Amino acid sequence: MKVQFNNLTLIHNQIKNQVLKDINKTVDSNSYILSDQVSKFEQGFSDFTSTKYTIGCGNGTDAIELILRGLSVGPGDEVILPVNTFIATSLAISRTGAKPVFVDNDEFYLIDVKNIERAITNKTKAIIAVNLYGQMANIVNLSKIEKNNNLYLIEDSAQSHGASQGLINQGELSIAASYSFYPGKNLGAWGDGGAVTTNQKWLYEKIVSLRNQGSIKKYVHNDIGFNSRLDSIQACVLNEKLKYITSWNDERNQIAKMYFNNLSDIKKITLPQIFANNYHVWHLFVVRVSSRNKLMEFLNSQGVQTGIHYPKMITNQKGYKNHMQYKDNFTKASVYENKLMSLPIFPGMKKSEVDYVSKKIIEYIS
Repeated sequence: MKVQFNNLTLIHNQIKNQVLKDINKTVDSNSYILSDQVSKFEQGFSDFTSTKYTIGCGNGTDAIELILRGLSVGPGDEVILPVNTFIATSLAISRTGAKPVFVDNDEFYLIDVKNIERAITNKTKAIIAVNLYGQMANIVNLSKIEKNNNLYLIEDSAQSHGASQGLINQGELSIAASYSFYPGKNLGAWGDGGAVTTNQKWLYEKIVSLRNQGSIKKYVHNDIGFNSRLDSIQACVLNEKLKYITSWNDERNQIAKMYFNNLSDIKKITLPQIFANNYHVWHLFVVRVSSRNKLMEFLNSQGVQTGIHYPKMITNQKGYKNHMQYKDNFTKASVYENKLMSLPIFPGMKKSEVDYVSKKIIEYIS
């Protein structure tokens, strides 16, 4: 049996005909930039995330940077973030001229709240909570730290479209949340795309200007902005996918349950944990195994594709060789780095495929 890591064809076959019709209308109208399709998506995504405002932009990295610039974060400032995340989170900070300050992850692979306060200095301006792999960080305690230290709390929600924590939605306790619509995401475009959500009108107005060359009115530029606009073609895709995202997330949860049922008794593999009250949307199903690389080679030989998220902590990347935390050790993240492995999970994945992946893991480990 062949099992892909992520089979996008299955979901795209459901939406393709309608999306192509909408794209044809866009082409016929020659309305490509900040069109009605983009406005429709921004309103629809605000409804989906239960936030007042959505600003579409070029990609998820830009979304983080737009929030930071909207909050006037720049040279001389520090921003705290987890060390185990995709490097885009820290690159957005670095691009503003501010300094990323890395802290360890907890057993949920989320930012370890216990390590944050010792990292705060008089230069700290914000904390970025990465809602990694599909679930929210400890947003209640993070919000308390934010308020006690007069900081901004930002959520990087690139991997968690539709996640929640009890009755708390993403963006509810933070100043803003950033999203990526990279094709492989739970809500993915057919190219790059991103968005910012916020409940703050002043921040919304600032980011609307920043994403469009610092302009709200044509040829009037009141800010030093840049060009990061969600284009109409991608908005066509996202508008159609918004109709399905809730059911797709539910399906991911059913697949995750199958993995738990199949693998929960296998002591040599550490299954992911769900933080209290979280509705996990399972962008990734990440396990820990000591023989990670050998297991991946075996699974590949059996037709099973797997992934690593992420093979290197940000502080082990040469791009940060001049950072004060380069090659630092972290209690959990440094240990997890060589053990993390992501199993296939996607809407449309068959029970027989989940069972096959599980069977091959058990066969190798035992």
